[in-house]
Amino acid sequence: MSTKSVTTVEGGKPQAGATAPTVEATRRRNALKRRFVQVMRVLLPIALIAGWEATTGDPATEPGVLFDSFYISTPSEIWAALVEWARAGVLLTSIQATVEAMLYGFAVGAVLGILVGIVLGSSPVLGDIFQPLIVALNAIPRLALVPLFILWFGFGLGSKVALVSLIVFFLVFYSTYEGVRDVEQRLVDVLKVMNASRLTIQLKVRIPSAASWIIQGLRVSVPYALVAAVTAEIVGANTGIGYLIQRSAGNFFTAGVFAGIAVLVAVSVVINGLVTLLERRLLRWKPRNLSGAGVP
Repeated sequence: MSTKSVTTVEGGKPQAGATAPTVEATRRRNALKRRFVQVMRVLLPIALIAGWEATTGDPATEPGVLFDSFYISTPSEIWAALVEWARAGVLLTSIQATVEAMLYGFAVGAVLGILVGIVLGSSPVLGDIFQPLIVALNAIPRLALVPLFILWFGFGLGSKVALVSLIVFFLVFYSTYEGVRDVEQRLVDVLKVMNASRLTIQLKVRIPSAASWIIQGLRVSVPYALVAAVTAEIVGANTGIGYLIQRSAGNFFTAGVFAGIAVLVAVSVVINGLVTLLERRLLRWKPRNLSGAGVP
């Protein structure tokens, strides 16, 4: 029996004629892996939903079921609740109310967080002065402020926007603050030697250098903004997805609670997808990590 030997040189790298996988074979394997992952992403939720439907029901009339539908409902009942909400016009109105509060609160909190982060991050003196106050305010539990916001702004859009803005502000502020402080001092010194103004230093060095930090802070705060809007609706509101969940729970309508959660999951997936696309467009200038890609 003859065997093939692998010809090597110094450093252990295979030469021509060595038994190594070809580039085309590697591409085929990667394509099969991607296809397998895509198929499983579709089949797994379908299998879970089918298993949920098959094992859940009313034990009084269906002795063979494993779970009581009173506690976890069933996919068919959840779908029926969504269809009923859609026919009544409640579903679209609730989604619009929640997303509106989220967007308004996100815009206010993000703008304030970026501005305050740039100002305090650019001035070590101001940063040291206001740091204890910022830490103290950030330590306040957010839910404890909801009754106060309701007292100030009522059961409507204002209280929801206030809570969302507060949560987004601190997330964006700390990210921006650290990004501005992480700027290389030598770049600032070069512009100072050239007699550049403070505004020029901010626009040419600090903000561009901290851009990735700021965008990351914005990206992280998006799901928290949605959570804050829904939380405010559950605690005290008369519209929105959170209100639907709270009302369904008060009426012991389990399918309605799960239907509201399903709507939140769908909204979260759409928003995260849009944020990811926006992040890629805004950070096109940033070079990718080429480590391990064979680039010398």
